[in-house]
Order: sequence, then structure tokens, then C-alpha cells
Amino acid sequence: MFTKTPPYGGKNPARKLVNLAKIPVLIVTSQASYHAPYDDCTAAYLTQAGVPNRHLHLADLGILGNGHMMMIEKNNQAIAAIMLDWLDQGSPTSQAAPR
Repeated sequence: MFTKTPPYGGKNPARKLVNLAKIPVLIVTSQASYHAPYDDCTAAYLTQAGVPNRHLHLADLGILGNGHMMMIEKNNQAIAAIMLDWLDQGSPTSQAAPR
């Protein structure tokens, strides 16, 4: 069971995901996604496991109302632009403070 306090994976210290440690990960959470309640835990677990990641909440960027399948919604180009900006910046992974 995942919690919002360490250790997120249940064991202390958490198992390191060494095969993913050099791969930056972008987690994009839309406002109405069924993943929204636990994507913060996913980001925290990856951080604890040594995987660089950046978690973006679209609502914090003014993009509201999207569901999980944001790539097929009318504003998909605005969301794609955010992802492309992340890639253009060299995939920065500085994690914001947990909500």
C-alpha cells in the first residue's frame, strides 16, 4: 500500500530502480484523470527509488478539465507543447515540493 509518507514502496530503505536511474521521467497529471489521486505517490516513489522525475499538474498551469486521455482532447496541442518544452530544456527533473 502506498502512502504519502516515506517509505512509499513499503520497505525501508526503498529498492533502487537502477535501470531507470539515468532516464528522466515526466509525469503529467490532468485535473479529471483517474490517476490524479495517486500520481503524487508515484512521483514520490520514483524519487525514493532513485529515478529522476518531474511531476506537472496541468491545473497548476491553467489547463483545466482534462481527463486521463488528454492526447485525444481538443486542447491536446497545448499539453503537447508543455511536454516539448520539458524535452527542449534537457528534461529538467527538479521536483517541486509535494502537495
